[in-house]
Amino acid sequence: MMWRILLLLPSLLPALPQAADLQLIPSVCAVDETESRCSISVKIHFDADDNKRYCLSIVGRGLVRCFSGDNDDLEVFISSANDTRFQVTSSESGEDVAAAILKVAQYQPKRHRRRYGWGLL
Repeated sequence: MMWRILLLLPSLLPALPQAADLQLIPSVCAVDETESRCSISVKIHFDADDNKRYCLSIVGRGLVRCFSGDNDDLEVFISSANDTRFQVTSSESGEDVAAAILKVAQYQPKRHRRRYGWGLL
C-alpha cells in the first residue's frame, strides 16, 4: 500500500499551488565568437499570490528594485559574459521566494559539409 502512495505522489506535485513565479524574457542570450559579453534588455515577470513587498536582486551585483507582488513587469538592461541569476526575496524576512537564470550561450554556426560524390570512385 505504501508503494502505491509513493507512486502517486509525483503526479500530485504539479497540482500544488505555487506561491511565486519568476520568468525572464528572453531566458537565453546567444553570443557569437566575435563578442565577449551578452548585452541585452531582459523583461522580468514576477507573479505572486499576495500583495507583499518583494525585492529583485542580481546575484553578485546587488539589489535592483523593490516592488509589491501585484506589480507589472520590470525591464532590466544587463551586460554579462556568464550566466546571471535573478533572485526575488521577501522584503520583510529576506527569505528567497523565486529565482531564474539568464543563460549566456556561445553561438557556433554550423559548418556544412558538402560531399560531391567523390566516394563513388
